[in-house]
Amino acid sequence: MKLPENYAARLAGLQYALTRTRYRIIMIIAFCFITSSGFAKSQEYPAADHAGIFRAAVVKVDITPDEPKMLLGYQARQSTGVHDRIYHRIVMLDDGITRFVLVSSDICVISPSEYDHMASLLLRRFGITPENFWWSLTHTHSAPEVGVPGLPEVFMGERYKHPVDTVYTSFVEQRLIEGVEQAQRQLVKAKLGVGWGHSNANMNRRGIDVNGKVSLGMDPDRPVDRRIGLIRIDKEDGTPLVLLSNYAIHGTALNGANLKISGDVPGIVAEYVEEKTGAPLLFINGAAGNMAPIYSTYSNPSAAHLSQFRVLLGDKILEANRQITYTTDKVRLFAGKTIIETLRKENLGWPSDMGNYSRSIGNGRHLIKLPAGFLKINDDIAIWSLPVELFCEISNEIRDRSPYPYTFYYGYTNGWLGYLPAAAEFKYGGYEIEIVCPYTPNVEQDVKDAVLNYLQGDLKAKLAADRTPFNRPSLIKPDEANVLTLSAEKGKAIGPDIKYMPEWRAFGWFMQKDKVEWEISLKEDKAYTVLMEWSVADDHSGQPFILESGAGTITGNVGKSGSWETFTSAPIGKLKLKAGRQKITFGPGKNFDPKKALLDLRRIILAPVE
Repeated sequence: MKLPENYAARLAGLQYALTRTRYRIIMIIAFCFITSSGFAKSQEYPAADHAGIFRAAVVKVDITPDEPKMLLGYQARQSTGVHDRIYHRIVMLDDGITRFVLVSSDICVISPSEYDHMASLLLRRFGITPENFWWSLTHTHSAPEVGVPGLPEVFMGERYKHPVDTVYTSFVEQRLIEGVEQAQRQLVKAKLGVGWGHSNANMNRRGIDVNGKVSLGMDPDRPVDRRIGLIRIDKEDGTPLVLLSNYAIHGTALNGANLKISGDVPGIVAEYVEEKTGAPLLFINGAAGNMAPIYSTYSNPSAAHLSQFRVLLGDKILEANRQITYTTDKVRLFAGKTIIETLRKENLGWPSDMGNYSRSIGNGRHLIKLPAGFLKINDDIAIWSLPVELFCEISNEIRDRSPYPYTFYYGYTNGWLGYLPAAAEFKYGGYEIEIVCPYTPNVEQDVKDAVLNYLQGDLKAKLAADRTPFNRPSLIKPDEANVLTLSAEKGKAIGPDIKYMPEWRAFGWFMQKDKVEWEISLKEDKAYTVLMEWSVADDHSGQPFILESGAGTITGNVGKSGSWETFTSAPIGKLKLKAGRQKITFGPGKNFDPKKALLDLRRIILAPVE
């Protein structure tokens, strides 16, 4: 009997489909067993509705300089040595669909433009979108400056007479990139748990005098947030991989007389917890705008009782960790973002590097464009972030009104746009309002309305849409950062074997005659770095691919990702595209082996070349 001409390709496609189908059947059986046994229903976390494997990685990278540096915090001053070393701590989370990177660095503040620069680098290098990259700072006042001053130069220009330290800034940036690259290589199957703790290590630092005016001091009767929000990620065997501890406290146990580099309270506590657990701790500062350590602004570590914070806060984190008795590998991530527009203080200058964060509304009035980030984990954890020093009563109220039982606020994240006080505090004045605040009293309500609306409405609506993706070919235009995302959802499948797999949000079953076509529209000529996100079994890897546009082509071979169920991303080349409407296609290249499948393709990203 004569076999059909495409018999080998059809057989390979069938074998590939059976491989993927077997995996799905196993997942369904496991889910049904857990549900019927009542186990999933009895736990905090319902089973996540996705087919991916939750993986995580953590990397700790030393960023301590070898020579004296200008320190940020207090007056301009140069370091004379090192009390304790400072680090990037980087965690990467991957639920099989979404990959999220969170960095905690022992740095005081950075300009939002520095964050934008790093986000652009990570996008072009790894395909990590800015929404999925958060750079949080511990806010130690005893670490070197990084990058341009940004908004602090507007408030305190006299302390920035010295040039920007481009050498140390480049070092910090390169170490962060290296850490993310290492984390991507080290992803392992993981489980996640969550809990609360409590510590009395902080106090409201805005003391009111008899004249009704505030000065930096201590007031035990004013608003405070002493809750510890803790997330623990374990390896598959149950040993701890990383802890993420969220607590509101200024990194100011040491004052301006201290010239030794130090992570201050966050750094000392992180090192202590790491010593006790054997796992890195990302210290994520909270709404610390009016929160000081109970021992504040001393000239040296001994006078500041710095080591005692290991007991005051470190032991409380360890206790909260012991209370987490349940973890799950059924993890679903969703990252989102909204821009909060609020009035800018009148007659306030604005840095040239931060044009994207303000806009004019006429008559000399301006709005600040305040980016709020959101990360939802399963159905009960919601994390939101702002690039500000938030007053704790604002985050306390949002937490109390949030529909998610574990609602955490991550402060000092993705830059610094000044102090954001509660409306009732403006009448008292003080440093936080008179010197380093770019806002009006309207800002509290603007933030609460936007964040609560997102948590209570937009986030749930977006999640519902995210969980039921469809393949609907549609015209693709650049986003606000001029990035083109050619997703599987918006691509047109062409060929006898290619299929859209909604549970993976990817095209699969690529054989010799299959391809994907996207239609795009550009307003201007632009050069792009092109990245691909894919998965493939090791024994199918190495197949040739081709990406074609009217302006050029990119060819290459599909690299290994580890399995059909684990996606990875990498740059595949560069393209120069012309303005106008056009098509881009992706498919098998020359010398394709018909006995193998090409890959599962989730998306192609075109990031503009700087």
